[in-house]
Amino acid sequence: MNYLVKKIKHTQLHIKYFVSEVMFFLSPVKRLKQRQTILSLKNKYCGKRCFIIGNGPSLKSEDLEILYLHNEISFAANYISKIFPQTNWRPTFYSVTDEGHQRRLIDVMSETGADFKIFRKKSYFWTRKVAGNCIWLNAIGNRKLLLHPLFSENILKNIYAIASVTYISIQIAVYLGFKNIYLIGVDNNYAKSINKDGIIREKRGVKSHFYSNDDIKENVCGAEWEMNIAYESAKSYADEHGICIYNATRGGNLEKFPRVDFDTLFPIYDL
Repeated sequence: MNYLVKKIKHTQLHIKYFVSEVMFFLSPVKRLKQRQTILSLKNKYCGKRCFIIGNGPSLKSEDLEILYLHNEISFAANYISKIFPQTNWRPTFYSVTDEGHQRRLIDVMSETGADFKIFRKKSYFWTRKVAGNCIWLNAIGNRKLLLHPLFSENILKNIYAIASVTYISIQIAVYLGFKNIYLIGVDNNYAKSINKDGIIREKRGVKSHFYSNDDIKENVCGAEWEMNIAYESAKSYADEHGICIYNATRGGNLEKFPRVDFDTLFPIYDL
């Protein structure tokens, strides 16, 4: 019986995904506006730097406040709003591309301040009423990408979803023309980690996010090996195209990108 219930829910969900894409297709004014917006963003920030914010436990509100004071362009995702009471900073680009989050975080997505909000077209059924300047991308995600990862050069056409929203943010940043991309709060380390064999390993004393261990989604399992595939793909593309991706995270386990001390990026005399 439980299997049958799950099967029915799974089928209903995929019907809604199909309906989402049909609804978006049948919104010509919104599609035209989105196309114009995406085209206007191409290489808009050529030669500049940006910061991609992860929700890892190393994330500090003080660092976000520095980004605010320096008017830095930044990307963030999902539950980042939980840190808003501690800082004036708000992301320039806010993404929610996890299919589960896109169904559950409607109020959070509307209340999160950002210049642009980015979702999957498959989520249009739920996210079409989110407040703000919204963009819906054709996100392609399947297990085959773990064997042959792809990196999008044209987000107007499609974007590839592998393991983490951070990978999507990197592809968007490259399309926008950023040549220096800094990651902070991307710890790549979870309280519960699932390996290739599906075995879950719990890590004592490890937090998954900057918010409380008792908070929602804290018990999610992170497939770090999948994320490493995504980060390796991003690094390979960046190296081949003269783009520098740095890890300015305070600690964590992400070693695919060269490390840089966040504090050295903002000399005190700049303020």
